[in-house]
Amino acid sequence: MKTADWIVVGSSILLMLAMAVFTAIRTRGAEEYFTAGRRVRRLLLIFFAFGSGTSSDSQSSVVAGTWRAGLSGLWWQFLWLPITPFYWIVAPLLRRLRAITTADFFAMRFGPSTAALYSVYGMVISVVFMAGVLFGGARLVNTLTDPLFSDLSSQLQLQIPLIDVASAFDPPSVERQPMITWRQVAGIHLAAACLAVLIVLLAVIGGLHATILIDALQGLLRIGLTLLLLPLIFQKIGGFGAIFSMEYLKPGMFDFVASSDASVSVDQEPFTPFYLCMLSVAALVGIIVQPHIIAVCGAGRTEMDSRIGFTFGSLLKRSMAVAWSFMGLACIVWYLGPASPLISVDATVEQRQLHEQLNAVSSGNVETLTVEQRANISRTDFNFADQLLGRVSRDILSNLTPGLLGLMLAMAVAAAISHCGTQMIVGSGLFAEHLYRYHIAPGREPGHYLAIGRLCGPVLVLMALLLQTTFTDITDFLKLVIKTPAVIGISMWMGLIWFRWNTISVWTTTLSAAVLGILCGYYPEEIQKSVPDFLDQMFLTGTNGLVMIDAWKIVCILSGGLFCGVIASILTEPQHDDMLEHFYRVIRTPVTPDEVAQGRDFLPPEDTVLVPAVCFAGFQFPGPTKGGTFGFVLAWLIVIAMIVGTKWLSLQL
Repeated sequence: MKTADWIVVGSSILLMLAMAVFTAIRTRGAEEYFTAGRRVRRLLLIFFAFGSGTSSDSQSSVVAGTWRAGLSGLWWQFLWLPITPFYWIVAPLLRRLRAITTADFFAMRFGPSTAALYSVYGMVISVVFMAGVLFGGARLVNTLTDPLFSDLSSQLQLQIPLIDVASAFDPPSVERQPMITWRQVAGIHLAAACLAVLIVLLAVIGGLHATILIDALQGLLRIGLTLLLLPLIFQKIGGFGAIFSMEYLKPGMFDFVASSDASVSVDQEPFTPFYLCMLSVAALVGIIVQPHIIAVCGAGRTEMDSRIGFTFGSLLKRSMAVAWSFMGLACIVWYLGPASPLISVDATVEQRQLHEQLNAVSSGNVETLTVEQRANISRTDFNFADQLLGRVSRDILSNLTPGLLGLMLAMAVAAAISHCGTQMIVGSGLFAEHLYRYHIAPGREPGHYLAIGRLCGPVLVLMALLLQTTFTDITDFLKLVIKTPAVIGISMWMGLIWFRWNTISVWTTTLSAAVLGILCGYYPEEIQKSVPDFLDQMFLTGTNGLVMIDAWKIVCILSGGLFCGVIASILTEPQHDDMLEHFYRVIRTPVTPDEVAQGRDFLPPEDTVLVPAVCFAGFQFPGPTKGGTFGFVLAWLIVIAMIVGTKWLSLQL
């Protein structure tokens, strides 16, 4: 990092601070703070949808996943593609809720107890999301600025608590590991702390509108830097076609998906068609219940703005994932090949040893090594993959025009601020607008709840900061993000389409699915006892005992939760008719351009022409319309073109 780079970073932070102050001046109340006043135009919504799910961890995860698994690592982002067309259908439903938070949906459809349940669960989801972003963002920032934070951590000699969640589920014994241990603060932890401070400062000041503007800034920077960096990497390896001649460096690195009979290890599950299908199902179930999605759809002025922003912003980030995956392939060739900077004339002994270890892992030539040696070089490879985006950016951009590396750092900072800021705002909104307003201090002035929301945000960021210290792999976070919301997402989907799904169904499904998740993750032996004939298909034996394959975890959690909820719905009475009538009338009342925001107090006018719906056997689905059908089909055509085009492009290598 040169002086010009730091000037760029400082200027970017000042620009983001100006955005936050500008939006703070226009913020008049809690709804304005949590929903951006519902006046965001579609171009900004596209960048909001692009940035809210495409923070620094997303690009890092695709590049890291490609390094480890080849082209199939692309599916860490592409697994969302099959569900993207449904965003076109769901977005207007969520916009018509006129909700401030997703808990408003549960309050309107099922009652206050489920709103409280979701508020707690939603805050947990927000903390998990922020922890993952801080984990990926801190590694990128630390790598770009190395050795700044490493040297600072050595001077400070601080320690932080490390939470071992697994030990909390172990039975009491002398051998059980303590749940909380203390570890020396590393450079990545200081980088995460700096990001957390900026997140709290800017998001607390400006609210959701500020994070949307920062999302647009980081989106433009990300697209521009990707388009700049990609050809430069190909230039380092001798052109795009040079990748094909280097396939021997990582056998199978051009496989679009793993074969159905691919071997599964405890550390890494390949992207087989079955695993991809299960991940996509879990993603579809959990997407609408993620706390920030109601903000993405609810901030738009009209239903069409929400549709275009949510759907095409998501498609934009999937298209960028293609570029990131080929960036990862080029990195394999550059860092493992004969032109690697790790074995250049100026390379150190440590870099040459690193090159040998990375090649051993990639080629699979580890038979002669001991178990301990295999574990060590595997850990080295994982750490290298997590830092790969920052490393390749520093190795290339630092030798070009001064300030480019600072621009990459500014993008990483803006990405973390925008994504975590959004999660902090929606998470604090769940506490202030539901738990606090209805269960702790009802009847206060609106400004009081806004102040509570602003005070709650930093607490959630602090929790995320502690949680991210427990992550060891950026892909672990992605698995957690996909599966965690799906537990309660079942009830949101069923509440939208099935009249009989009631309050008891929500509690039954959520609790049963959560219990199954704990059993699958920490007590797989108990599951295996119920299905002994499927030991070879569903389980693996690792160094720490029996482990359930991740794809089968998803099957068990979702199917078990849904089954328990359906049984509860059949055995109990549905919600009151007046509550059901009000809810379904609201989600069928179109949003008008001049509509005055009423939030959760919205009452549909009696003379409103309702949006068509298809009703039968106690179910209700959105009815076909010209705009809805056209957009849905168009989105599917784009999805198919992206998958087929990427597959075709991989065959040309």
